[in-house]
Amino acid sequence: MVQGMMVSLRLLRAANVPAAAAAGRATHRQGLRRVVARASGTAAAPRRRATAAVTRWLGSSGGDGIGAAARTRRLSAAAVDAPAVEEDKEGENGHDEVGEDGYGAQTIVDDFDSFEYKAVVKLLVTSLEPDWVNPWQTKTAQRSTGSGAVIRRDAEGGGGLILTAAHVVANSTFIQVQLASSPDKVAARVVSVLHEVDLALVAVDEGLEGVEPVPLPPAADVRLPKLREKVYVLGFPVGGNDLSITEGVVSRVEVQSYSHSHARALAVTVDAAINSGNSGGPVLSQTTGELVGVAFQGYAGSSVENQGHMVPAPVIARFLAGVEDLGRPPQLPSLGVHLQLLNSPSLRKYLSMKDTDTGVMVTHVEHGSSAEGVLAPGDVVLEVDGVKLANDGSAIFLGQRLAMVAILQARFIGDVVPLRLLRGGKEMKLDVTLKALRSLVPRGQYDVRPPFVIVGGLLFQPLSLEYLQSWGGELKDAPTHLVELYYDGVSGPDKREVVVLSQVLSDEVNVGFTFDSVGLDYVRGVNGSPVADMTAFVAALRAGVTGGEEFIRLEVGRSNVPQTVVLEVAKLKAADATIADRYQIPVRRSSHFEDILEGL
Repeated sequence: MVQGMMVSLRLLRAANVPAAAAAGRATHRQGLRRVVARASGTAAAPRRRATAAVTRWLGSSGGDGIGAAARTRRLSAAAVDAPAVEEDKEGENGHDEVGEDGYGAQTIVDDFDSFEYKAVVKLLVTSLEPDWVNPWQTKTAQRSTGSGAVIRRDAEGGGGLILTAAHVVANSTFIQVQLASSPDKVAARVVSVLHEVDLALVAVDEGLEGVEPVPLPPAADVRLPKLREKVYVLGFPVGGNDLSITEGVVSRVEVQSYSHSHARALAVTVDAAINSGNSGGPVLSQTTGELVGVAFQGYAGSSVENQGHMVPAPVIARFLAGVEDLGRPPQLPSLGVHLQLLNSPSLRKYLSMKDTDTGVMVTHVEHGSSAEGVLAPGDVVLEVDGVKLANDGSAIFLGQRLAMVAILQARFIGDVVPLRLLRGGKEMKLDVTLKALRSLVPRGQYDVRPPFVIVGGLLFQPLSLEYLQSWGGELKDAPTHLVELYYDGVSGPDKREVVVLSQVLSDEVNVGFTFDSVGLDYVRGVNGSPVADMTAFVAALRAGVTGGEEFIRLEVGRSNVPQTVVLEVAKLKAADATIADRYQIPVRRSSHFEDILEGL
């Protein structure tokens, strides 16, 4: 039977359903509630645990917060409240048993009380994306919808906090929240966001009166779900206005690539469809009714069906803990090293590893990273934070075999993590203070404006994934030399960013330097001085303009082929004003460089 069952909350009159079927479903609900009660204890205990969890994760929960767990667990009954399908069988205790393959039918429920799920909300978002090709302007405003879950209600009034996916509110200019089965909408605002793992918190000041938060697991019970564990995905996918509930099972737990941020982090795959509009909705455990994840991506345009992904509870718990502790930066930490797997016995022997040693070898240490000055190329990392590494870079962590990055991402920036390693065949123990990773080519940038400067009709900006994606999301049509820097570029003291000459706005001041000849080259230096990043480049331009030099000489090129661009300083000010008027450019530089270029 196909896994998962979509339940629409359109109510049917009981008179339209045969009495025998209604009676059978009532018996089914009672039996399933008994099963859940045996697994979770009494109704009062889960309610107390849910309230305590909210307090531990986000401080005082406010409101009563009681009853949410018990009511959420009724989802088990409501979601299967339908006549038995062919593969179902009659249980010995008088109610229908759920087969190992789950449910595959799509059913309309006649007695589902959607009031009990008011904590699941729809977000209506207006967003404004920057134009990374013409960075002085923005694209057209867009409207979209997503889902979220109320996880805290204020003790007084109707305010509270809503957990959702970061991509739902990315680049937002206006947000409204609408409760399930309610026509009213209230304004909301983003209070915290972590784009790397696609999580965000949205606050409202009203509208949550009488809403009980979705129960969070106690801190001590936060865990990864087990394979084949049944979950429910709640949200508001496109194609309807009512709350939708999809049933599925956990099919995979691993470190995956997040499409929103292009970062690798812990994620869980479920065989429940996550469609547009579902993103940000809560994923609840069938057993406890508690939050076990946040839906964040599916497979758009793929042949893969009925498969989606959720941010798991440990990642959510870390995010919320970071929000509560304002002194901790929310970004994910990284060692900032390149690693080689040690699957080769010959290589392990060359590195003087014992038969019982397993780990990975450091091949490069990024400039400014956590590991700079601590690790060196040739080091073999055996343990990270007390967790032993395998030769393929994986480790047993949170009860699963996961990539090493999951160990580090459970920590915060500024944490001190112990390492055990081999250096020259000798075992050592060192401590590393975790930092965020700064990539040579930034990616996953939201809620920001692109840095840029125009001088002599030449547009300069830092290379970024967002800029490369202007040629298409898969980068297959993007300039090869720039794509190589994105994938394989390595930062250093003199190379923290790649400054690209991205456009040539033709004018007398730049005659002879066409886009075909120098366009898309990256800047190597200004007047003989190397350029490490965009800030250093702009500072060098100012020095060239104000230093009494007759020319500004730019060394540009691709790969190992250099070229020289020369601009006459005396002509720049008048030419830039003419170019701005001719090409309808309101500003010649982004706000990032106002202080550096003030008065020019």
